[in-house]
Amino acid sequence: MNQYLAVLSASITTFAVTNIDDAFLLTFFFARRIPMRRIVAGQYAGFVAIVGISLIGVWGALAMPHRWIHLLGVLPLAIGIKRLLQARRTGAEQPLASTESVASIALVTLSNGVDNISVYVPFFVIARANLWLILIAYATLVALWCFVGRWLGNHLLILRSVDRWGHWALPLVFVGLGIYVLNS
Repeated sequence: MNQYLAVLSASITTFAVTNIDDAFLLTFFFARRIPMRRIVAGQYAGFVAIVGISLIGVWGALAMPHRWIHLLGVLPLAIGIKRLLQARRTGAEQPLASTESVASIALVTLSNGVDNISVYVPFFVIARANLWLILIAYATLVALWCFVGRWLGNHLLILRSVDRWGHWALPLVFVGLGIYVLNS
């Protein structure tokens, strides 16, 4: 029983530490009034990809050399630049909510989670006998993260700020994230 509690505690800790930045992205997505179904589906799809790559790494067959993983930073960078150009052309009148697809949210989640892989691979190796517990905990925590992002994204102060500055802020977050991933 103590072994399970230790693995569960470590799972919660590794998830929380590696996904703090993801909570901000989720808050932005919810504040932009993107449909919840798209956000949650994109978050889960991106996180499944992160876990999948981590599991491949555990089994020693990582198809993509580690130095290439940083190229995933191109995805949010391209999305951010595209959105900045759109915001510049149209100003604040254009809502960005309708343009976010499940795939784009998943790609941003994956790009944002590249650093998670470096934590998950050794953790999965050490706790491989209880991998099922880790994966259940992570799946539950993704739902909790979505709930927290939705809760934060629905606060009046955050909604007003995103309504006023969101057409610039979210693309700048994407650009910053892309640069960070490319340089990490």
